[in-house]
Amino acid sequence: MTLELALQAAVSGLLLGGIYALIALALALVFGVMRVLNFAHGDLLLIAMYGTVLLDKMLGLHPYAAIVLLAPLMGALGWAMFVVFIRPLLASSVLMQAQLTIGISFMIQSAALMIFGADLMIVHTAFENSTWSVGGIVIGVPLLAAFAVSVCTCAFVGWFLARTETGCRIRATAQDPVMAQLCGVAVPRVQKLVFAASIAVLAIAAGSLMTFFHVTPHTGVQFSILSLLIVVLGGLGDLKGTFIGALLIGLAESLAGAAFDSALAPAVIYILFGLALLFRPRGLFGRGSIA
Repeated sequence: MTLELALQAAVSGLLLGGIYALIALALALVFGVMRVLNFAHGDLLLIAMYGTVLLDKMLGLHPYAAIVLLAPLMGALGWAMFVVFIRPLLASSVLMQAQLTIGISFMIQSAALMIFGADLMIVHTAFENSTWSVGGIVIGVPLLAAFAVSVCTCAFVGWFLARTETGCRIRATAQDPVMAQLCGVAVPRVQKLVFAASIAVLAIAAGSLMTFFHVTPHTGVQFSILSLLIVVLGGLGDLKGTFIGALLIGLAESLAGAAFDSALAPAVIYILFGLALLFRPRGLFGRGSIA
């Protein structure tokens, strides 16, 4: 692998990692506040991705314009899912939570297969083939725009948690829900808000992805696994660690695909993940808290 190819792969990997960060951030936020690992996380992203395709076909909406409609709909879906499925399981074992969310994952995949079929679906945009060249490194404009949107959204989430009263309540709930309740925080309401907002964020990720990516009924599983790897690598509930972990995963995936066969890239990621768990079992920064 030449130096030029390595630089090209590294830049592409970091840009892709920024998008992974937004997807994984939503999962890390849910775990940090509720201690629930949602194995259907990627399949909820799948719903938003298919929603983007439908809005393109029916209304001709650009994926980023579709976010305006999809975000509140996904938030409402997250709200209903929390009330019906997640809240009753908050006091249950991790195994019970995993069984339920994996079951939801299979249901969503089966429904997507029946409704849309197994064919790969994409959204065509006016700038899908546009590129930007810097020092011999070619960057796809859709990927660059998706990275910018994702990083800005992550930054906004960080600002919101650190600088607003609601963010303070969320951090208090994540640190000690019992003490937060005693201090007057409506913990059940905070948990419901966080879950709904996290699912709404997936609409932003879906709109960004569909400017350059595709969707099939099994795409959700791919992103569920990837998100779980990133969240564990960064430290369960550690948002900063999740962001850095996503960049590292994107970088490793892209470099491995350039150096070896692209089919071997997942194997390289799993090896690096195993090494990280061996030497940094509590995550990159040894923390496990939103705060």
